[in-house]
Amino acid sequence: MDKECLYKTYQSLLENNPDACYVIDLHGNFLLINDAAVDLIGIKRADLLYKPFASILDESYIEATNLTLLRIMNGHSKSERFNTVIRTTEGVLKQLSVTAVPIFNENEICGVGGIAKNITEINQIQTLLNGQNKVLEMLAKGFPLSSILNEIIYLIEKSSNGGTCSISLTEENSDTLILYSSPNLPIEYSDKLRCIPISPSTGSCGTAAFLKETVIVSDIETNPLWTDFKDLALEHNLKACWSSPFFDQAQNVLGVFAMYYNKPSEPAESDRILIEKATYLTSLVIQHFYAEEKINYMAYHDALTGLPNRRLFDDRVNSAIQNGLTNRHTLGLLYIDLDRFKIINDSLGHNIGDLLLKEVSKQLLGCIRSNDTFSRQGGDEFTILLHNVSKSDVSSIANRIIDILSKPFIIEGNEIFVTPSIGISLYPHDGQNKDELLRKADLAMYQAKRSGRNNFQFYDKQLDKIVQERLELENHLRKALDKEEFTLHYQPIIDLSTNKMSGVEALIRWEHPTFGMVPPNKFIPIAEETGLIVPIGEWVIRTACLQIKEWETNGFGQISVSINLSIRQFYQSNLINMMQSILNKTAINPRLLIVEITESMTMDVESATQILHELKNLGLTIAMDDFGTGYSSFSYLKTFPIDFLKIDQSFIRDIAINLSDENIATAILLMAHNLGLKVIAEGVELAEQLEVLKQHDCHKAQGYYFSKPLPVYELEQYLNN
Repeated sequence: MDKECLYKTYQSLLENNPDACYVIDLHGNFLLINDAAVDLIGIKRADLLYKPFASILDESYIEATNLTLLRIMNGHSKSERFNTVIRTTEGVLKQLSVTAVPIFNENEICGVGGIAKNITEINQIQTLLNGQNKVLEMLAKGFPLSSILNEIIYLIEKSSNGGTCSISLTEENSDTLILYSSPNLPIEYSDKLRCIPISPSTGSCGTAAFLKETVIVSDIETNPLWTDFKDLALEHNLKACWSSPFFDQAQNVLGVFAMYYNKPSEPAESDRILIEKATYLTSLVIQHFYAEEKINYMAYHDALTGLPNRRLFDDRVNSAIQNGLTNRHTLGLLYIDLDRFKIINDSLGHNIGDLLLKEVSKQLLGCIRSNDTFSRQGGDEFTILLHNVSKSDVSSIANRIIDILSKPFIIEGNEIFVTPSIGISLYPHDGQNKDELLRKADLAMYQAKRSGRNNFQFYDKQLDKIVQERLELENHLRKALDKEEFTLHYQPIIDLSTNKMSGVEALIRWEHPTFGMVPPNKFIPIAEETGLIVPIGEWVIRTACLQIKEWETNGFGQISVSINLSIRQFYQSNLINMMQSILNKTAINPRLLIVEITESMTMDVESATQILHELKNLGLTIAMDDFGTGYSSFSYLKTFPIDFLKIDQSFIRDIAINLSDENIATAILLMAHNLGLKVIAEGVELAEQLEVLKQHDCHKAQGYYFSKPLPVYELEQYLNN
C-alpha cells in the first residue's frame, strides 16, 4: 500500500469514527478533529482548528490536562487515560474520558492524538445514585429535615449546569408556600420570599403548586408570572426559574422544587430528568418525615380526642417534677372521672359516648392555661397537670370544670347531662413522683364520688385507710355468695285505697361474720364496678321467686315482690333466658314478680323498648323506679310497657311543706292517671306526707311510716298481725 492510500485509510478511520477523535500539535493546538468531536464540543470546525485544546476546557481542569499532555509530548508516557471537563459556547459543562497517545514522525514525537468519550450522563447517574444513597442513609439515621433537604439541593446543584435550587413546602391547612431550604440562594432574596401564596400568578413556585404541574419560566424579566417579584430576582442576578411540584400518594401538593439560573434558559431533556429525580427524592423524604410525625403523634396522643395520652402526660409530669425540684414550684394534678358515663354508653351506644367525650374534651381545654397539660387517660377518665399553682388556683379551675359541665350537651339530638368527680393531689406536699401523685389524685377522685359526685376533693391521708378497707371489703364480697351471707329483707307496699299490704320490695342485705351488717350503699357500688352485681342480681331474683312460692304454699296468698335490676343486668345478653329459667323452675305466677328499672337505664329507647317488651311477654310486671330523677323524655312512657311509676323519695320528703315538690308529685300522678299507670310513692315517713298523697289519688306507698324492710320471719308476723 502506497503512502497516499495509507493516509486516506487513516483519514477515513478518523473521520468515520463514532467517537470524538482529535490530533493536536506540540503547542497544544488542534490539527485534526472529526465530525463526532465537533458535535461533542459544540463549536464549528473552522473555529476550532489551530486553536489551543485548553481553550475549550473548564478553567478548573486546564492545568491538570496540560500537565498530562506534556508528559506524552516529552515521551514520558506511551499513553494516558484521564478525565477532564469542557465548556461549550452555551456554557454547558461536559465531562470527558480522554485517551491520548503520542504521534511519531520518523521516530520523533510530533503531536498527540486520541479519542474522547462523553461521560457526563454516566457520571451524573453515578453522582445521583451516590447522593441518593447518602440522603437515604441520613434519613435512616434520623438527621433533621433541614439537613436532608440541603443535601438534596447540593446533589442536584452539583449535577446541574449551574443551577441554584430551593425547596418550598406547603403550609398545613393553608394556601401558602414556605421556603424551607435554599442554602445557596442570596439570603436577602430568600428572606423576602420566605412565604408566598399559592395562586395562578405568584411566580413559578406559587403557580406550580396551584396548577399542580411544572412551570418553566425561561426569562424572569419578561414573564408576567414574575411581575410582583421580578425586580427582586433580577437584583440578585436570577434570570430563569424552573419550578416543579411534588406530591404525596393522594396527589396532594407537598411542596415545590425550584432551579434558578443566572441567564435566560430552557431546560434540556437531561435537565427535565434531573428535576424529576429531584422531586421524587424530595417527596420521598417529606412523606417519610410526615409519616414519622404522624406515628409520633399517634404514640403520644389519644386517637379519639387528640389530647395527650397517658404516655405523654407521664413524660410531662416527670419533666415538671424535675423543674419543680429546681424552682420549688407547686404542681397540681387533677384526676377527672365522668359520673355515670357507663350508663350513657350502655344506653345510647358507644358512638354517642365517643361524641360526648370529644365535646367534653373541647370544653375542658378552655379551662386550663397554655402551659398546662390536659390528657385523656382512657375511657371517661382525664387528667390535668397545672404548673406553678396554689391550692386556691387549683380549686378555681376545678370549680370552672364543674360549672362548664353543668350545662347539657346536645349529641345527635340527645340532651345529655354529665357531671365530673375530680380528685386532686399537689406536688410536693402529696408526693415526690408521678406514680404517687396519680395514685393519690385517683383516691381523691373516688372520695368525690362517695361524696355525691359532681364535686372535687383534695387528697387526704385518711383516704389510704378508706381504700384499704374497700379492697378488703371487695375480697370478702367475692366470697359472700358461696358462703351464703346474703339475705333479703322485704319492705311492705301499702294499697292506699284499702290500707292493706299489696306487695313488698325485696332489698338485699349482707351480714358478714366479722364486719356485721354491711350497708347496701357500701357494697352495691363495689358490686356494680366489679361486675359482681350480675351473679348477685340473679341470686336476688331466684330467692325472691322462691319466697313468693313459699308464701303461697304456707297460706299467705299471692304476694307480689319487687326486685331492682341494675343496668348491667338489664343489658346482659342472657337476661330473658335467665328469667324464663327461674320462672319455670319456681312455677310462680310471673305477674307477682315486679321488675324495677331506673329511668336512666332507658336512654337507648330502641334497645330498652325491646328488652321491656320481652320481659312483659314473660308475664312480669314492670315498674319505673326513682321516676323524675332521670333525663329521658316523658313521651317515652307511651312506648314502654310499664305498669307502675315510683315517685322518688326526694320529692316525697318535703311534699307537705314545699309547694314545688307537691307540684312535681301532683304532675307525675296526673300524667300517670292519663296514661293508665299506677303510682307508688317511696320514702313515706310522716302522716302529713301520706295525707297529701291520698288527696291526689296516689295508688300505693311504702316507707318507714308503714314499716322498715323486714326479714322473712318478721314480715310474716307483720302479715299475721
